Order: sequence, then structure tokens, then C-alpha cells
Amino acid sequence: MDFITLLALMLFLTLVVSHFFNKINLPAVIGQLILGVILGKGVLNIIKPTHELELFAEIGVILLMFLAGLESDIKMLKKHLRPSINVAIFGVILPVALTLATAILFKINLRESIFISVVFAATSVSISVEVLKSLNYLSTNSSTVILGAAVVDDILAIAILSVMSGTLTGDFSITKLGMLLGLWIVFAIITVIAYKWLIPGIMQLANFIEASQAPTIMAILVCFIFAFFADEVQLDAVLGAFVAGITISNAPNFDEKINRNVEIIGYSIFIPIFFISIGINLEFNNFLQDFWLIMVFTITGIIGKLIGAGFGARISGFDMKDSYVIGSGMISRGEMALIIAQIGFNVKLLSEEYYSSVIISIILITILAPFFLKHSIGKNPI
Repeated sequence: MDFITLLALMLFLTLVVSHFFNKINLPAVIGQLILGVILGKGVLNIIKPTHELELFAEIGVILLMFLAGLESDIKMLKKHLRPSINVAIFGVILPVALTLATAILFKINLRESIFISVVFAATSVSISVEVLKSLNYLSTNSSTVILGAAVVDDILAIAILSVMSGTLTGDFSITKLGMLLGLWIVFAIITVIAYKWLIPGIMQLANFIEASQAPTIMAILVCFIFAFFADEVQLDAVLGAFVAGITISNAPNFDEKINRNVEIIGYSIFIPIFFISIGINLEFNNFLQDFWLIMVFTITGIIGKLIGAGFGARISGFDMKDSYVIGSGMISRGEMALIIAQIGFNVKLLSEEYYSSVIISIILITILAPFFLKHSIGKNPI
């Protein structure tokens, strides 16, 4: 089938599964993730990874995190900066320790075990953002900490990856690390300048442009520029999109119509494709052979983030219920862990023998994560 036909099929099935999961009071994103597994390599093998699919999925996750930024309050993010750092740090330490112990227990060599532990340190809150939005929970203190911790976690994961992959491949140097930190500082400085002076002026200019939906187009343009910039300085493009959303939403002349228009664009086509794309690469060829390794990786991956991030929230003054929400919100690995795994596979840090087991575990964790978040929020109604 050509891509347009597949796109039509995916969007139609998205409507069906979303309706069904909403009817049974579960987040629609769970159905979309499972739909991806069914349509992909693991079951029907109807949809295969293509450049077009990857492009639509990348736009989807960028728009999703842009929307999260548009709905975030920078004052709350500043207020919860310290808890966010605690959540991110403990949400990295425990998963790394548990995954490393698991890999060594299953007699994986130390070099590969260390890298696998880095893979499971990463968090991708794009799935959590969707669940939080669907449950009208995105503007709470807990959600603010989750989003703030995701930014810190992103930076930590990339820094650890850079140091460890360089060390393990013999390509590490202080100079390279210094250059990376320098690029991040440049990104931070330009972001502050854009927030204070550039973005308000740009969005004001958009109001004078005689073109249909000019402010929305300008906002999306800023989003894509920030995503590109973040990617260029070796941060994640979704981090750039999130930052762009924050800067635009806090501009004095921000129009709420922009948020609604971006939601229509994103949820009509790109965001559902992103969720479907996560599951299509799941294969079960070695599932039975490596069953216990996959199960233990999945369990420790969930426990590591749930308890580690939850502990970080608890010592920051949150009660047990909110700590459960925050820990649950940090469980998902998603595209960030998949990207790190792919990088490791390409440079021979992750062998073909264990590559499939790691990928299956990441996808299983990502599919299960919304259940934990839904359960935790069910105990914390607004």
C-alpha cells in the first residue's frame, strides 16, 4: 500500500480504538500504542517503518510537547525547579543501578551492561503528557514537576550517554564534553533572549500580517526553529519544542486561539501517527527465547522510575499520593530510549543478541506506563 492509503487506514483505526478506550474509561493513547503493535512487525506486518512515517511521527511528538509548553506556567516551573531536579536525579540513579544489576545477573558483559543501563535511564514524557491532558491534569503541581524533571532528565541522559559511550568506545575527551556543555549554555542564553525580547516582538508582528491564521503559523514556525536548534546542540528536538511553547505562552500578547489551532492540527493527523509508530517496530522473534530477560528488564524499568522519581518527589515535600503520580509520570521511555538504543547498536555498544530484548522491554514499559499514571491520578481527582 502507498503511504496515503496507509495514512487513511491508520487515522480511521485511530478513531475506532480511541472511541473504544474512551468508552471503557482508559486513555486513548493506550489503544493507539497497542494498535501500532498489531499493525506492525509483531502481528499483522501491514505497516513498515518508512521515511514518511518517521517524518509524520517526529512532527507529532514535536507538536505534542509544544502543546505541553503552551499549557505550562513558567512561574510554576521555576517554583518547582528543585523538586524537578530531585525527581530527575533519583529517577536516573535507581533505574541505572537496577538495570546494571539485571544485565550482569544475566551474564551480559560489563561494557554492554553499562550501556543498557544508560538506555533505561532515559525518560520520555510525551506519552505521560497525553494522559495528563486527557484527564485534565496538566496544570497541577505534580504535572509541572513531571515536565520540569523531564527537561533535567533529558539533559542528564544525554550527558551520561556522551560520557559513557565516549569512554566505552575509547573516544572520550574533556574537550568534547566541554564543547557539549558550551553548546547547551549557548542554547540556554539564546532561549532567555528569545523569551524576554524576540518572541513577544515576533508574535506582535504576526498580528499585523495579512494572512489566514498568521499567529498560529508563526507560533509553529518558532516551534520548529527551536526543535531544530535543540537538535543541533545535541539536545532532544522535543525539548526545543517544549521550550518554544513556554516562551510563546508567556508572551504578553499570547492568543489562546493558537493553542486550540495547534491542537486541531496535531490531533487530527500527526500525534496519533506518533503513538502508532512506537509499536510498529516491536517483533516477537526472540520473545520466548529471552522471555525472562525481557520480563526482568520491563519490571526493573518500571520500578526504577516509579520508586526513584517518586522518592525524589517525596523528599521534596510531596505527599505519597502526589509522589505516586510523579513517579508514574516518569516511567515511560518512548522515543528517547529507542534513539539511545539505536545509537548504541550503530556503534557496537549494544549487540544484535540483546538489541531486540531491549527494544521489546522499552515498548512494553511505554505501553504499560499510562496504566500506572491513570491509576495514580484516579486516586488524586482534581
